[in-house]
Amino acid sequence: MVSLRGRRLLIRNSLLPFFLILAVGCGKTTSPSREAVARVNGEVITLGELRDRLEGIPGEEGAVPELVLKEIIKERILLQKAKELGLRPPHSVLDLMAEEIQGKVQQPSAAPLIDLERRLEQIWLMGKVTEWLCPPSAVPEEEVKTYYRTHRQEFRLPPKVIARQIVVTTRGEAQRILKVLKARKATFEEMAKRYSIGPEGERGGLMPPIYKGEEPPGFGVLFTLRRGKVSGVIHSPYGYHIFKVVRREGARVLSYSRVRSIIKKRIQEAEAEDCLQRWLASAMQKGKIEIYKDKLSLLEEEP
Repeated sequence: MVSLRGRRLLIRNSLLPFFLILAVGCGKTTSPSREAVARVNGEVITLGELRDRLEGIPGEEGAVPELVLKEIIKERILLQKAKELGLRPPHSVLDLMAEEIQGKVQQPSAAPLIDLERRLEQIWLMGKVTEWLCPPSAVPEEEVKTYYRTHRQEFRLPPKVIARQIVVTTRGEAQRILKVLKARKATFEEMAKRYSIGPEGERGGLMPPIYKGEEPPGFGVLFTLRRGKVSGVIHSPYGYHIFKVVRREGARVLSYSRVRSIIKKRIQEAEAEDCLQRWLASAMQKGKIEIYKDKLSLLEEEP
């Protein structure tokens, strides 16, 4: 029988991406209100902090302030625990984290660099506290096998095609290239290297694998061509294409050996998340948490 942690696996994700999402919008430079909306063991959470967090969540204009405030409270509890443990992140680690999220988190141009550095430090501290509170546990092999047997469709790959392409900007040029190919005056690879404007041209037109259902507009013809056959001229938003199928593979399920480590990691992450939420629930119950709900109405006012 699948354990509780196995059944709950699909609704949990790793903790670090969750904290990274919360990093968005941390560098806002508006003048935040100092009005307290909550206190966590004596530490104030201001209206300005809550407003910045709400505005920094992408695509979440309707985010519920009470729920976001609860997440900030959880963060504050974790950071207080980090202080209690005397944790401090090495500067080299913060530098690596900054490089990792560069380009993924949009920072306002006027945002001070110190705000980002402070937020990255908080992310690292929360991750380390989680590791300390909920270290990875050994996962029985039978549990991993059971998950694989009962969730095989998660590891099913759709049909895929390995193909080459020549893409040019005009139909006339594509037709001239196709004529040369049909006359066998040059190989597909040679013509791709010579004329294709696609980045794969230098590789003889060889593209990365294309999976059924994920093909770009105009590429559906690849799943109707036989191996070794050359298509006609196909128009797409990217230009005029000629395709040649190199290899086809039907739908398949990845073997247990290929996904064993993935499943094990997911189970450990799910268990760690459950452990963390239990610890946070207990810490919130034991700690002194004050929430001033009447102050939330001030969010509608201009900062």
